[in-house]
Amino acid sequence: MVPPSDPALGALCALGAALAWSITSLLARSLMPHYGSVTINAVRSGIAGALLALAVTAIDGPGVLVAMSGATFLVLALSIVAAIGIGDTVFFESTRAIGLGRAMTIATTYPVGAALLAAALFGERISTPVAVGTLLTLGGVALIVSVRSGDEARPERLWFGVGTAVIASVAWAVSTVMMKRPLEEIEPLTAQAVRLPLASALLFLTPWARGAGGALRAAGRGPLARICALSVITAVSSVMFVASLKYAGVAIGAVLSATAPLFALPLGVIFLGERVSASTVVGALIAVGGIIVLQL
Repeated sequence: MVPPSDPALGALCALGAALAWSITSLLARSLMPHYGSVTINAVRSGIAGALLALAVTAIDGPGVLVAMSGATFLVLALSIVAAIGIGDTVFFESTRAIGLGRAMTIATTYPVGAALLAAALFGERISTPVAVGTLLTLGGVALIVSVRSGDEARPERLWFGVGTAVIASVAWAVSTVMMKRPLEEIEPLTAQAVRLPLASALLFLTPWARGAGGALRAAGRGPLARICALSVITAVSSVMFVASLKYAGVAIGAVLSATAPLFALPLGVIFLGERVSASTVVGALIAVGGIIVLQL
């Protein structure tokens, strides 16, 4: 069997990250009544980071975790602050304010910002297939999530939800582009083994994470099992996402990883008994068409 080329491997990693993100979004939303968004992010990042650090140590030895330049470490730290400390946290708050569908519609526009930043800062070429594929993929995703969004936010919460989703989109775009240079020096697994524990430590230092231990004990075994599952999926998805940026480039990796709603659709049908409308099917076909165009 012929192994996939680097761009193909990157595309597969991006789609795998999208599938995992659709699962983590649903899990995180189910945990919101039990824990705050900062607590969820702090716990899942800590557990996921510990798992990845153990994996790196077992494969390459502990020295790999510190065998990087100071500049690379600084960029990794700043990128994870943007991605999880800011992006994921405000995204979860947005889903609570305006619903998962609306929040995801706005937040998944981040690949556009990431592609533009990558072109401006690093000279990544935005070819015609990438531009057309990006518009088709994001358009299909937007159609899917807009159809599935039936929650009506209270007027006083609407602008808060929209604003936090926009902030999440910007934070994810900035974090995505910041990973370009570090991945020229270190592997994706090592990068995430460093980034996630840093994110967890930062979040636990904030006042919003106070009482996290008590909340974990009070919620019971069910939510605790879900947050453990969320942590494991986070570990896997974070490595796949960073690998997609390394092997497929920022533009393609970011766009394909933003197709999470495309995977959330069949999951909702299978596990939640949700109905599929004609508009949803059209959106799925448009998104798939965009993915095909991106690979031309």
